[in-house]
Amino acid sequence: MADEFTNSIKNILSRLEAITEQVVKEQGYTEDTEKLKVLVELTREQVQNENSGR
Repeated sequence: MADEFTNSIKNILSRLEAITEQVVKEQGYTEDTEKLKVLVELTREQVQNENSGR
């Protein structure tokens, strides 16, 4: 069950990264794209920390 959840989060993270890249291409690097990048990084770190406890 936990593996399914982790895989779902990783899939969502990949989609969010792709969306962020697309927004940067279309709108340039703005305050909003910076926030998206921070969200991606925080999520990535959280997923890694969840997996390190096992």
